[in-house]
Amino acid sequence: MRRAALFCAASVVAVAGFTGCSTAHYRQKADDEVYSIIREKSAAVQGMEERFSIDQDLSGDPLAAMPKVTENDAALGDGVGDEVGSSLVSLEDAVSLSVKRNRTYQGKKEAVYLRALSLTLDRHLFAPIFSTKASGNYSKSSRDVSVPSDFTGAVTAARNSVDELEGITGTPAALISQYLDVVKSAGHVAGLDKPELDVVDERNVSGQASAGVNMLLKGGGRIGAAITSTFLRYLTGSHRDQAASVLSASFAQPLLRGGGSDVTMEALTQSERDVLYALRDFTHYRKQFAVDICSDYYRVLQQRDAVRNAWFGLKNSRKSVEREQAFAREGMSTQAALGRLKQFALDNENRYNSAVHNYKNSLDQFKISLGLSTDARMLPNDKDLASLREKGIIHPEISAEDAVQVAMASRLDYQNQLAETDDAGRKVKVAENGLKPKIDLVAEARVKSLDKNQFQQLDFRRMTADAGLDVDPVLDRKSVRNAYRSTLIAYEAALRQRSLAEDQLKLQLRDSWRSLDQARLSYDVAVESVRLSQRRVEEQNLLAELGQATAQDQVDAQNDLITSQNNLTAALVGHTIARLGFWRDMGLLYITDDGRWKEPENGNKPTAPAAG
Repeated sequence: MRRAALFCAASVVAVAGFTGCSTAHYRQKADDEVYSIIREKSAAVQGMEERFSIDQDLSGDPLAAMPKVTENDAALGDGVGDEVGSSLVSLEDAVSLSVKRNRTYQGKKEAVYLRALSLTLDRHLFAPIFSTKASGNYSKSSRDVSVPSDFTGAVTAARNSVDELEGITGTPAALISQYLDVVKSAGHVAGLDKPELDVVDERNVSGQASAGVNMLLKGGGRIGAAITSTFLRYLTGSHRDQAASVLSASFAQPLLRGGGSDVTMEALTQSERDVLYALRDFTHYRKQFAVDICSDYYRVLQQRDAVRNAWFGLKNSRKSVEREQAFAREGMSTQAALGRLKQFALDNENRYNSAVHNYKNSLDQFKISLGLSTDARMLPNDKDLASLREKGIIHPEISAEDAVQVAMASRLDYQNQLAETDDAGRKVKVAENGLKPKIDLVAEARVKSLDKNQFQQLDFRRMTADAGLDVDPVLDRKSVRNAYRSTLIAYEAALRQRSLAEDQLKLQLRDSWRSLDQARLSYDVAVESVRLSQRRVEEQNLLAELGQATAQDQVDAQNDLITSQNNLTAALVGHTIARLGFWRDMGLLYITDDGRWKEPENGNKPTAPAAG
């Protein structure tokens, strides 16, 4: 009995120990298992982040170590405001910041983590699963008990003392017995010997403890074993104890429906593949994300350059107005020409204000993309745009059809589409198994403990065992029939989707190649346009100094120059982004852990900007 109590107490302590584990322990165990799975499967995904982690360090100022603006750029005019003290963020710094702080990017990482976390449970289902539980109970009850009356008790006591009474009184024992019979008869007539009812309290303590293990086999079988001990102690009356143990083991193996590793492992197989798909999707997303950040960064620089061009045009228009006013005072120009230039100056002022508005709005949007507050004082580094201009465009030398072939072999999202078609085919086979009748082989054995409360000793000589078949022909097959037909339709849909994905990939690559080629042509045109516009402005300035220029020609020349300068910057930025997008669509844009990209080294031919 003492051992039974100790066994139950140990089970309770074990349960308390599990519940007492710190939350940090559970988090760490989950992280260790998830990151191990991700490292295991990342080897099959080229370009996957090597040091994957969902932990974010948002403490401190991410801009503190970056260079600061020491003086305002006069070429931006007076509408941009004071930029002294703002942090200068390079393109590389911007991408590195975004992968650490961007909210959507963090959500994508967490989705990968959760997918791998789900796999840990699916794997756990095929491991030995231990369980234990214990219970204890204190019980108190009352019941009516019939007890002899005081008269009957006195008569009984006297009968038991006949010999003593004979010695004390000298009366023969036989005579005393006769007297007692008379008294008993008289008491019976008087009703003094009727039993009395008494309320008796009963109290007992009981307990039960069990421990077991259960395991699902890859072939569909399931084995289990458990030991259960119970005890009961009465605390009232005579102290009686009862204790017993039972050891049981069971086995079940589906022979047709539900049997076989393909069917049993299907959920785990799909879960394993889903993690691989999630890693591919995330890696493909990282490429898109890097291109988006690069695009946003250069767009901000493009807007900033538009402000610079608009301010340059505004200053020139004001200078033209001043010159025309001087000519008008000397009678060398008409008021109509002067009014034309004044209107041009006002239009340029509106253009400048609009450019400042667009620049500030794009800058705030970019801060959000980086995961920064819109109140953060930061600027994109103009040196990146200057470097881009110095290098000119770098145009890949590869045909559209070659690009398609490369993409079909390297695009991770396309690989997922092909794999999902295989998944659909595999599920058809699983559904076919569901059409079979249910025939399971089952077996069970039980061993009880010895009698006389020897719960710790099992009597294996008296073991009971049984085995048999559990048969269910599944006469109502409407649900499994529908499930099977659904998987056939899903497989056909997957085949169509794979074909569609291939056509869409070809369309995307050809369109990307055409867009890139168009961007190259646009850049060449923009370079020539700037050269011609600059020459026209120079000519109009010389004519204006001589008083021979018309207001219309001056306005047109200035407007064309501003437009062509903006177009050149847009063409340069557009080609750069189109090139990165082209490598991304081919699946050849590799991203490092800090978000920086690596373009293919082969197949590129630098194109220097035309002379201006």
